[in-house]
Amino acid sequence: MTRPKSNSDRVELPAKFAPQFWTLTDQRSSVTKTIKRRVDELKRDCGADSVQKDQLVQRAVFVGLQLETMEVLAAETGEFDSGRYTQMLNTLLGLLKALGLERKAKKAKSLKAYLTESE
Repeated sequence: MTRPKSNSDRVELPAKFAPQFWTLTDQRSSVTKTIKRRVDELKRDCGADSVQKDQLVQRAVFVGLQLETMEVLAAETGEFDSGRYTQMLNTLLGLLKALGLERKAKKAKSLKAYLTESE
């Protein structure tokens, strides 16, 4: 992590914290739709069945999007921070390992539950 060169480079924290949530964003935006689709796909693939896994899925999609953006900018402009990229890639790998890198099958219901549901 690089330190600010001077006090003018420092970022000030806001006096009051105002949380932001994906659910409050414009759901018509193509970026929001892409993020939601990727979150849903990863949840399904890894069998995210808890709040903890849901949090990890959201972070993994965000970090993945950051990496993809860095790659596109590198291709378009030639600018590339390999240190930052490597750190983010390792972060993504850690998140994916925590979620499980293999696709998980849905839990099968009992025959009785299936028959009750179909009635």
